[in-house]
Amino acid sequence: MLDAVTVRPILPDELEKVAYVHAASFGGDEAACLTNLQSDPRYNFSNIIVAEYQGEVIGAITLFPAQMWLSGVPISVGAITGVAVLPQFQRKGVAGKMMDFSIVRMVAEGRAMSVLFPHSHKYYRQFGFGTMGDLHAYRINPHNLTVFAEGHRVRAFTPADLPMMRVMYKGQLTWHNGWFTRSNDWWDKIVAQTPNIMVFDNDGTIEGYYTYDLQTGKAGERVLYLKEFFAAEDQAYRGLIGYLAAQNEADVIEYLAPPDTPLRHSLRQPKADDAQNRGYIFNDLCHVTPGPVARIINLSTALTKRFYARHMSGERVLRVSDPLIPTNEEPLLFRLVDGRAETRSADGRKTQIETDIATMTQILCGYLTAQHARRLGRLQANEDTCSWLDKAIADSPVYIQPGDWF
Repeated sequence: MLDAVTVRPILPDELEKVAYVHAASFGGDEAACLTNLQSDPRYNFSNIIVAEYQGEVIGAITLFPAQMWLSGVPISVGAITGVAVLPQFQRKGVAGKMMDFSIVRMVAEGRAMSVLFPHSHKYYRQFGFGTMGDLHAYRINPHNLTVFAEGHRVRAFTPADLPMMRVMYKGQLTWHNGWFTRSNDWWDKIVAQTPNIMVFDNDGTIEGYYTYDLQTGKAGERVLYLKEFFAAEDQAYRGLIGYLAAQNEADVIEYLAPPDTPLRHSLRQPKADDAQNRGYIFNDLCHVTPGPVARIINLSTALTKRFYARHMSGERVLRVSDPLIPTNEEPLLFRLVDGRAETRSADGRKTQIETDIATMTQILCGYLTAQHARRLGRLQANEDTCSWLDKAIADSPVYIQPGDWF
């Protein structure tokens, strides 16, 4: 452990030092790392935190504000990315010091939650983060997809389509848990970095799109990596699937999909391209991989900013353990009135729900049910309370679109 490490905000002339730390920690070209730091419209140098040891910048972390949609409303989150430490200083507690500093900053900034894409889910558990959702990894033979007639309305993207795509995307935010609000500058960067975009054009109205990369696989096969796939209308979904089924650019399609996609029902045979037989008639359809992690920063704000199931009412006294943010440990009276929440001090009332901050985050994001948390010994509550909580939070899975990965 390094005790004499100072964690602080970056100075204006230290961006090149951070680029060096990124290149040494993650691999890659230092100049490219500097360009990425300078050109991401979601943050600037003021969002970067550094670790200093004996006058040298040995670590860095980027923490920027964002809006993540949950239950139809935007939630203020602190997005953490670029957690990097010079190789010779790794495994000495430097990253942990930067995480502690970041959590304190997010409390001061009034963030409801924090989100990050971890190198290790186990490592970030010590900071109160828990997995917030799963992704389904598909590998599909295009000929196994249903050919829908609407595919003829799919065409290549043109720059003139972007304003309509932005409007379409914005209009759908309330229906998709985990989507991030995108600025026009961020849209421009996404399009610039994604040369392959197909859109569903319904008489001049863009109703869906997908973005992709083409690469050569290990066996020499042509692979279409489907990055973002979105259809605002039913016919747009059928059109995009139909076009993918008929395309001749790739031999196989790979897609890290949200768990609630109807993609499996679009297959002629529910079977992956490289399916392994698991006995009798059971063949792989897709593989499940854990997604990003999240952490509640301000418990009261996180509970009250989102919506709950309509017509749900009632109240429970909640106490959450959170060693890193002691203010979250104050027992709260959590009340629902027709799906809208309010909190106030429990004023000594008997606790009815007890859990830790990571488990509470997973429950609030709809990833873990209260019933399952209780069975795992991570939540103490009676069966009626668990049922009440699960009915209130029932929602679609959280899925962050690949264009917003950080």
